[in-house]
Amino acid sequence: MGRRLRQLFVINGLLLAGLAVILLAIGQHMAEHSALGLAALFILWLALLFWLAWRSADLVLHPLLEFAAQPPEKWNSQAPYPELLPFITALQQRQVQKEENIRQRQEFSANVSHELKTPLTSISGYAEMIETGMAQQEDIKEFAGKIHAEAGRLIDLIRDILKLSELDEPQTAAELDWLDLLPIAQDTAGLLAFNAQRAGIDLRVSGCYSQVFAQRDLLEELIYNLCDNAIRYNHRGGWVRVSVEDTENEVVLTVSDNGIGIPPEHQERIFERFYRADKSRSKASGGTGLGLAIVKHIVLQLDARLNLQSDVGQGTAISIYFKSKPDTAK
Repeated sequence: MGRRLRQLFVINGLLLAGLAVILLAIGQHMAEHSALGLAALFILWLALLFWLAWRSADLVLHPLLEFAAQPPEKWNSQAPYPELLPFITALQQRQVQKEENIRQRQEFSANVSHELKTPLTSISGYAEMIETGMAQQEDIKEFAGKIHAEAGRLIDLIRDILKLSELDEPQTAAELDWLDLLPIAQDTAGLLAFNAQRAGIDLRVSGCYSQVFAQRDLLEELIYNLCDNAIRYNHRGGWVRVSVEDTENEVVLTVSDNGIGIPPEHQERIFERFYRADKSRSKASGGTGLGLAIVKHIVLQLDARLNLQSDVGQGTAISIYFKSKPDTAK
């Protein structure tokens, strides 16, 4: 307990004890003479108690009011009571988190505006050239193809933005179930087989049948984004491997490749929204910059954990660790 509070309690205790003794003696004397005097004594007792309570509250609250007027960064050094330090620390952490959320929201809004404006400007430009007759007849097919490509990019971007918005809502236990991870990985990788073949990438899935507590569409989204990212940031003749392993008390999903890799200085931020380690390659590959951010959100939703290992020019391996089913944990 703080020094000021201890002093306050001691003083109040002594005052109350002294008043009780004095009023008790006076009360016994007045009781022998009149009931009116006893009533007056009782009213005096209540008035003294009210004054003591008001004064005590003022002594306790006044330092708190002065403290509340200080900026948050000075709270630790000016705390009026040591008991407040854990509470102050929690408030400061919440304030930092709030400011970070505001920063990320503003940054996200600015990035979304930029990402939407770029393809829209391109579509508008090509459409205007065709409409005004500036485009030659032989160029119309090429321009139409570019409009189609930019429209597809817009659709992918809006889809990823909506998915991130959905992932901000926590999943309830009723929406989750124990699912076999390997068949889901095989089916999802099959959806990317054509893209992998077109890019000259060897995509394979292997592993054991292990169950994880999840939602099927979240697992499909997770695996799709990891594989799609591994294919985009690879080179012709490269490979992508998806594996499912059952360890002592975890099921591990790993998507690895021998692509371009991620420089160490970018690895901590690679899961942020719209963050791109290689901006020029990202634009050329058609990525939205939200794939790994979606992966991170899904991992958090499913109470799993994530590990990234990458070397420039050697490739990248991203592993997701799920809790094993209790009755099958070894």
